[in-house]
Amino acid sequence: MNGNLSSAHPEMANLPDIFVARKILSSKYQPYDCGKIFRAPRSRPNLPISGWTLSAKLLFACLISTILSIPFTAHADSEIRLGATERCPYVCTKDAVNQGVLIDIVKSIFDKADIKVKIVYVPMARAIDFIKSKKIDGIIGILQRNAPELIFPGESIGQVRYLLYTKDDWLYTGLNSLKSRRIGTESGKSYGIFDSYIHRYSKDENFIIQIYGSQITRRLIQLLQSNRINLFLEDKNIFDFHKKELNAEKLNEAGSIPPDNLYVGFSPSNKNSQKLADIFTKGIADIRKTGELDKILANYGMSDWVNSATVQRDPFAGDYIKRLEKAFVCETTADKIDTATMIYEGSTAKGGGYWKYAEKFKESIERLSNGRLKVELKFGVTTEHDIVMNLSEGKSQMGMIPTNNIAPFAPSLGVFTLPYLFPNEEGIKKVFHDPLMDEIAERAALESNVRPLGFFIGGYRLLANTERVVRKTSDLKGLRIRVPRNQSMIETFRSWGVEPIPTAWTAVWPALESGLVQGQENPINIIFDAVNKTQEIWDVLKYITNIHYFMFAAPQTICESFYRQLSDEDQLLIRKAAREAEAYSWELVKIEDEKTTRYAKSKGMIFVDPINEKEDWQAKARSTWPKLYFRVGGKELVDRVLEIIEE
Repeated sequence: MNGNLSSAHPEMANLPDIFVARKILSSKYQPYDCGKIFRAPRSRPNLPISGWTLSAKLLFACLISTILSIPFTAHADSEIRLGATERCPYVCTKDAVNQGVLIDIVKSIFDKADIKVKIVYVPMARAIDFIKSKKIDGIIGILQRNAPELIFPGESIGQVRYLLYTKDDWLYTGLNSLKSRRIGTESGKSYGIFDSYIHRYSKDENFIIQIYGSQITRRLIQLLQSNRINLFLEDKNIFDFHKKELNAEKLNEAGSIPPDNLYVGFSPSNKNSQKLADIFTKGIADIRKTGELDKILANYGMSDWVNSATVQRDPFAGDYIKRLEKAFVCETTADKIDTATMIYEGSTAKGGGYWKYAEKFKESIERLSNGRLKVELKFGVTTEHDIVMNLSEGKSQMGMIPTNNIAPFAPSLGVFTLPYLFPNEEGIKKVFHDPLMDEIAERAALESNVRPLGFFIGGYRLLANTERVVRKTSDLKGLRIRVPRNQSMIETFRSWGVEPIPTAWTAVWPALESGLVQGQENPINIIFDAVNKTQEIWDVLKYITNIHYFMFAAPQTICESFYRQLSDEDQLLIRKAAREAEAYSWELVKIEDEKTTRYAKSKGMIFVDPINEKEDWQAKARSTWPKLYFRVGGKELVDRVLEIIEE
C-alpha cells in the first residue's frame, strides 16, 4: 500500500505533517480509506532521523481527521432542545399516545441523523424568549415572519390554514365584511392578513372577543354555540381533529385566510444551527420521497400540505353585486354635502410620487369647485391598512393605497395583483379606462366602503436586496425578502423558493437597517420614498433586479359613504380632478423613474436584468394563479381583464 501511495502522490512525501492531514481531508484525497491504514499489518514504521515516512504521515493525517470529526459527531449524538406549543394534532400533550404530527416528523428526521430531540413545551412567545436566553436550540412550528432572525431550513414542516366558522350562511367577502360579525380569536396569535383588523378592534367587544389559555378550540365553539360570537377563526386541521368530539360537525365554513407555512427555526447563536437546518431540509425531502411523511400525516387524518388544493364556496358566484348591495351599510345623512375639507392620507414620505399626485388633485378639485371642496394632505403617518380602515369608517375621506394593500378589503381590486398579468404599461392603462373598470370600482366600493377614482402607476416593482446580485430565482435562496401583506405576492415568492416576510410599509426601513430583512420589491420611485430611515438608500440596498412581475398601481380612493353624500355634479368634479391628477402623474413618473435610476446608479447601486425571465420567473409565478382566483374577484373577472389586455 505504501508504495502505491508514494507513487500516486510523491508530492506528499516532503510536506510538513499537518499539511498532509489537510490534503487527506480535502476532496482530492478522499478515496483513500483511513480504516485500511489502521488495519494494515503491524510492522515497525520506517522512521528516519530526518522525519516520518509517507506511511507514518498518512497515519498521522487519519488520526487528525478522526479528531477533527469528533466535535460534530459529539453534537450529533447529543441532545437538542426544541420548544413547541401544544395544539393537537400539530403538537399534543407530552403523555399522549401520539405526540403530534410536527413532533413525529422532527424526531423521524433527526433520529436518522443520530440526534436526540427533547421537546420543551412552552407558549410560542416564551419560546422566542427561550431562544434569546439560549435555553432551547430551536422552535417547532413557527411562522418565519414571527422570528425572521432564526435560521430556517429550506423546507417547511407544515402549513396552517385558518377558516372562518359560522352557524349561518354568511360568506366572507373581504376584511370590511367582518364588521357585521362578532369574532372569536386567540389572544396573541397571528392570523396573517387579519392581524391589522384584529389589532384595530381588539379592545371593542362588539367586533372582537379574545381568549387565551388552554382548550382554545373547545371554548371558541362553546362561544359560538351560546351566541356570544357569530364567527370564529381556527386552523382547519385543528378543527377537523376535534370537531366530532366537540359536536361541531354542522358548522359552516364561511371563508379562509391565506395559508401560512410552518417551520422549524434554529437559534442564530448556535454554531451548529445551519447544519441542523440542512439536516432537516434533506431529511424531509427523503421521508416525502419514501412515503414515510404520508404515513405520519395519515395517522392524524392529514395529507401533505405541498400543492394541496383549497376547496371552499365561491363568494363571487351568482349575482355578486346584488348580494353586496344587500349587505352594504351606508352611514349617511339625508342632506347633501356642499362644502367640505377632505383629509387625504398616504403612507409614503412628502415630496414623492404619491404626494405629487395628491397635490395635483388638491389643486384641481379646489379650482373646479371654486374652493367649496378643499383638501388637507396627511402623509407618512400611518400604515396603508389603517388608511383603508380610516376611510371605511369615515375618519378620513381620501387616500392613496396600492392595489396589493387594498385587495384584502376589496377583493375585486385583487385582480391587479396577479403576477405577470400585464406585459407592459399600455395593458394596464387600457383596463383602467375600459367600461369594465366602472364595474370593478362599484364592486370595490360595496366590498370595502372605499371607491377607486383614478390610478397612480409607478412602473414595475423591482427586486432590491442588500446581499448579492440576483438574476435567477435560485439566487434568492437564503434571502429574507419583505413583501406587503398580500397573498398574491406571498405565493409568488414561495413559487420562487423563498418564504417572504410580510411587513407594513412604515416598518420596512427599520427592518432593512437592522438586517431583519435583506430586501424588498418596489418601483424605484417608491424605494426612494422611504419613511423612518436613518441611513441613505444606497448604503443599504446595493443590488437591483429588473423583474417585471408586478405593475405597481395605487388607486386614489374616496370613502363611499362620503361620496354618496355629494351631489351628482360634485361627484363628477371629483372624478374629473382625479383624471387630471392621473394624467399628470403618469407623465411625471416616467421622468422621475429615469432620473431616480440614473441617480441610484451614480451612488453605486447595481442594476441587472433577470436571466430567462419568461421560463424561470414568469412560469413559476403564473403557476400560482389557480389558487388565487377566489381571492381576486374570481376567474371570470380575470378572464375579462385578460381579454382587454390582449385586444
